[in-house]
Amino acid sequence: MINSTIISFLYVGVIILIAKILEEGLKKFYIPAFVSIIISGIILGPAVLNFIVPNQSINFLSQLGITFILFLAGAEEFNLNERPNIKLFVASLIQVLIPITFILLFFKLINTENALILAVPLAMTSTGPLARALSDMNISKTKTGTTLFYQAVITEIIFIILFVGFSQKTRILEAFIGTSLVIIAIFALGQIYSKIFSKILYLLKAREIELALIISIILIVGYFSDYYGFNAAISALFLGYLFRDYFEDRQEILERVRGLTYGFFEPIFFADIGLEVVKITANIVIMSLILVGIVLSSKLFSGYLSSDIIKFQNKWLNSWAQTAKGGVDTSLLLISLLSNYITGYQYSFSVLTIAIVAIIFPFVLRKWKLPGEKIENIKLSMPLSTIKVDNYDILHCDSTLSDAAKIFSKRDINEIVVVNRDMVPIGVFSIRSLIDVDPKNYENTMICETYLKQVEVLLYNNTIGEAIRRIKDKDAYVIAIIDKDGKLVFPLYRRDILRIYSR
Repeated sequence: MINSTIISFLYVGVIILIAKILEEGLKKFYIPAFVSIIISGIILGPAVLNFIVPNQSINFLSQLGITFILFLAGAEEFNLNERPNIKLFVASLIQVLIPITFILLFFKLINTENALILAVPLAMTSTGPLARALSDMNISKTKTGTTLFYQAVITEIIFIILFVGFSQKTRILEAFIGTSLVIIAIFALGQIYSKIFSKILYLLKAREIELALIISIILIVGYFSDYYGFNAAISALFLGYLFRDYFEDRQEILERVRGLTYGFFEPIFFADIGLEVVKITANIVIMSLILVGIVLSSKLFSGYLSSDIIKFQNKWLNSWAQTAKGGVDTSLLLISLLSNYITGYQYSFSVLTIAIVAIIFPFVLRKWKLPGEKIENIKLSMPLSTIKVDNYDILHCDSTLSDAAKIFSKRDINEIVVVNRDMVPIGVFSIRSLIDVDPKNYENTMICETYLKQVEVLLYNNTIGEAIRRIKDKDAYVIAIIDKDGKLVFPLYRRDILRIYSR
C-alpha cells in the first residue's frame, strides 16, 4: 500500500493542474476564480469522482494556505488610510446584526446545531471580492468606493471576533480577552519586528533571507496564537496589515509572497474546500438555495437600511456591495470543519451557499452604472495591433541601474519591461528594486544582476478585452505585447487601458 504522504504528491499535482485548467475554462462565463477551484475540488473529491480523499498532508497544506492567503488579505485588502467615523460603525453594526439574526432564526426553526458557528461565515461580508469589484468599476479610490469598502472591513472584523468567541463557547469571556491580548501582542511585536527588520537584513547575508524571515514570523506568530486560543490564520490577517507599510517600499518581496501563495497555496486551499464537501444530495441543494435567499435578502435589507445613516445616495449599490462573498468566510468554514465545530453536511450546504452568492454578486455589480459615469462603446474584440503606443521605454540586460533611474525620473511609471538582444521580453524591473540598491552602485550594476519580476506576455493578435482580463487577473502593472516570434511589439501599461476607456 502506498504511503499517504507519497500519494499526496500525486494529489497535490492533480489538484493544482485541474484547478488552474477549470479556472481558465470558466473565466469566460465570469465565474470567480475561487469558485472554479472549489468546483474542481468537488469534482475530484468524495462528492463526485472520489479520486482524491483529503488526508493529513492536504489538510496541513490547506491550513498553510489559509494562513498565507489571510496574511496577503491583511497586507493588500484592508486599506484604512483614514479613520472611519461613528456613522460607518453604526451602519456596519446594522449589517452585522440583521443578517446574523435572520440566519439564526432560520437555523432555530429547523433545530440546527452549531448555529452560531455556521451563521458567522454565512452572514459576513468579504472584503477581498469587494475590493476587486470596486476596482473593476473604477471607483475604488472615490468617496463612494471608500465608503463601501470601510463598511465591509468593519463588518468583517466584527464577524471574525464573533467567530473566535462563538468557537470557544464554553469560555466565551476568556476567548474574547485572549483575542484582545493576542491582537495587542501581534501589533506590538509587529511594530518592533518592522523596525529591526532592515538591521537584521544588513547583518545577515544569506540568500532570500528577507522572504525567509517573513515566512518564519507568520508561522511562529501562528503557533503562539493557536496556543493561546486564537486562530493562526486570523492572526496572520492582522499581521499582514502591520506589514502594509513595509511592503510599500519592497514590492518585489510582496511579489514573491504572492507567487508562493497564489501559485501554490491558493489552489490547494480552495480545492480542499471542495474536497471536504460530502456527497451532494437533494437536501443539501435545497438548504443551499434557501440560505442563498435568506443571505441575499437580509444583507440587501441591512445595506438599504444603513444607507440612510451614512447618507449614501445609491441605496441599492450599498446593499449589493455588502453581499460580497468568497474570502475570509470560506476560511472560517474550513477552520470550523477541521476543528470539528460543524458537520460535513452543514459544511457542504454552507460552501454551496457562499459559492452561489459569490457568482451572483459580481454579475450584479458588473451591470451597475453610476450616475454621471461615462459609458463608452468600446469594442473589446478589437485586436491589440490597433492600439497606438508611442514613445515607450525598455531596458536591456546590459543596461545599468543608472539607465533605469533616468527612465523612472522622466516617466510616470513604476515598472519597465526588460528584453534580451533579440528583443524577447525576459522580465520586469521595478522601481522598488532600484530603491533597494545603494545609488553609488547604479553605474556599475547591470539590470540582469538584480531581481526581475516575471513578465506577462500576450500576442499582438489577441483582443483588447483579453489584455484587460490579463491585467486584472494577474494584477499586472504592465504586460509585454509580442509578435509571433516572441519579440516585443510594445509594453502595455494599466494607464494605456484607462486611456482606451476614456477615448
